[in-house]
Amino acid sequence: MAMSRPVNTNSPLISVVIPAYNSAAYLPAVCRSIQAQTYPNFEVVILDDGSTDDTTSVLSPFAKDPRFHMRSWRPNRGFNAAWREVISLAQGKYWVSPGADDVLLPEFLERRVALMEAHPEAALVHGPSEFIDGSGKAVSNPGQLLNFPARLDAKRALTMMLPSNFISQPSTIVRTDVTRKVLPYYLSDWKYAGDWHLWILLLAVGFDLLWDERPLFQYRMHSVSNSGNVRLAAVRRAEFRLVPLCTLKAAAQYSQLAADEWLQWRTTLYRLWLWQALKLQFERELRKEWLGLASVAFYGRRTRHLSLLTEFCRHGPGVAFAVLKQFHTIRKQFEGIPICRNR
Repeated sequence: MAMSRPVNTNSPLISVVIPAYNSAAYLPAVCRSIQAQTYPNFEVVILDDGSTDDTTSVLSPFAKDPRFHMRSWRPNRGFNAAWREVISLAQGKYWVSPGADDVLLPEFLERRVALMEAHPEAALVHGPSEFIDGSGKAVSNPGQLLNFPARLDAKRALTMMLPSNFISQPSTIVRTDVTRKVLPYYLSDWKYAGDWHLWILLLAVGFDLLWDERPLFQYRMHSVSNSGNVRLAAVRRAEFRLVPLCTLKAAAQYSQLAADEWLQWRTTLYRLWLWQALKLQFERELRKEWLGLASVAFYGRRTRHLSLLTEFCRHGPGVAFAVLKQFHTIRKQFEGIPICRNR
């Protein structure tokens, strides 16, 4: 289908980009929620990432809407590769990327675009979510979320992002030009933490982070989970410590802010990885390539004959201090930010 812009308005164009894989059961709901937006000037780019279900047929009614653009490829290449492709096609000043099974509430685009337009110093805005089950019924929030300040400066936001990922991708609206600045450093290899990888790259550019306290999207909770799969759980836990280490090192190549943070956090992040690696080793789930990634980030090269044992002999006494620094940083950075449940 030919790519064409929607009717021209005085408001900036927004690109809603959706990689989809075997999501035929839910895609119509998210598409209808986009059509119901109170903000009119948007385009939708959907990439069918090698689906084997009825994705093509359920999307056909939306092809009549000139704002919707459908693409597909075979075979399935994974979410991160598909996301990078749809971002390359985005024409908007900002992009939004809800999950193929999520739902945007009607004022999502209008409210968050207004925030971004009012704050040109910000790279993105994020917010809390409502939760729904597979049938679309509301479910209780499974945990508590922080109610962030309305604005975090780039340095504080970047430091807070290193211990853990606190941004939910479906809740965000992001500047497209800033995203394209960091795409050369974006890796599609992360299975679970690609969004965390992106947030660190974006914040390192030096733009601020905004928070909208209103929950304007619905996150769908599924009964099927990978939590029982030991190998997949091991990948998730490995990435939890590899992503901040590898990404901050990459960001230091183009950002003085990241370079300064790298000097302060380089050893701590590597030792936190070693602690995670030791636990994975005890479970017989540690992979050699993970040790290699961490080695390249920390030493600047892949060291010969690298082993977890030799690294612990070198860094072991400092691992406990690294864990303490992480907890201290989280406590300090989040100090004064109240805990609240989504409203």
